[in-house]
Amino acid sequence: MGEVTGHANVRAAARDTENYSSDLQGDRDVRTYRQIPLEVDPPRHHLYRTALSPLFVKPKIEKMIPQFEAIGEELITAFSKNGGGDVVSELALPMVARCLGVIYNRPQDVSEWLSWGADVWITTPEGRSGKHLDAYLQTVFDEAENSAADDAWTFLSNLEISGARLARTEMYGIANVLLAGGRDTVVKLMTGMIWHLANAPADREFLRKNPQQLSSAIHEVLRYLSPLPRMERVPAEVKALPESDRDPKDYVHLSFVSGNFDESVFAEPDVINIHRERNPHLAFGFGPHTCIGNHVAEVETAALVTNFLRQIIDWEVLPESEISFDTIGKFKYPGRFHSLVVKCN
Repeated sequence: MGEVTGHANVRAAARDTENYSSDLQGDRDVRTYRQIPLEVDPPRHHLYRTALSPLFVKPKIEKMIPQFEAIGEELITAFSKNGGGDVVSELALPMVARCLGVIYNRPQDVSEWLSWGADVWITTPEGRSGKHLDAYLQTVFDEAENSAADDAWTFLSNLEISGARLARTEMYGIANVLLAGGRDTVVKLMTGMIWHLANAPADREFLRKNPQQLSSAIHEVLRYLSPLPRMERVPAEVKALPESDRDPKDYVHLSFVSGNFDESVFAEPDVINIHRERNPHLAFGFGPHTCIGNHVAEVETAALVTNFLRQIIDWEVLPESEISFDTIGKFKYPGRFHSLVVKCN
């Protein structure tokens, strides 16, 4: 599988949907349907994205911020009383799940989502499995067909594209993005913020005194972590083949992480510098497939970090934390926070 690397090249390829098509199905080991609108090309991609925008329109999300902050305050109060714990399982994951419960108006599903862990694809002795997610989606969309509830699944069950109701596989594809796309990536961002600030007391104090700069700090940590490091695309010559004849080994990756560590764009890319004046990072992708929930990720993370800085003055990362690192060129960065155990001092 080839790879497009470098900031300029990745941005150009992300805009070029003819030669770098999203007309594919990923996660082939765990699902049989496409993630929508991620794995659809324009012009139909635009129709899906426009239809989904009411779920994520900025004024709607802004009204939810007080609820996000209340969730963050509750979680961190308990965390602080315990003297710390695992940021991943005790703060970031429940924060994300409970915020999604607010956004999708499905608080009754939060315990189910939490049972999956940080990834919707549960790992079993036989490998990754999507059976739990498939069973959940079948149940909620069976219910939504006869529901008048004001929630995300009823919204999708009533959605029309070009005058036609969505097929069930389209509903599954959209719901997959809504549950998976804003999950492990945001858990990694939240955890990474706590990890960085544990090691950067000057940044902690700066953000306490200058809370209006938190957004810039979040975007810099996003750049450094690259929660979604790469995505598949189909070259034009492969797309021309019947889908049954395509070999995924001939697909290419857009390497967003290589763009985020491009030294021609970012000085000292392996350093988290929350004071960067220019930060055209690719952590949310680029072009027509830029993450539809990017604002959600930022406000959820801000709600958690603001409360953490307010309630916990000092903390340290303990050695039993489990962090796996990946490399991009000569640089190393956290690939995954399996656990981040901190002690509140």
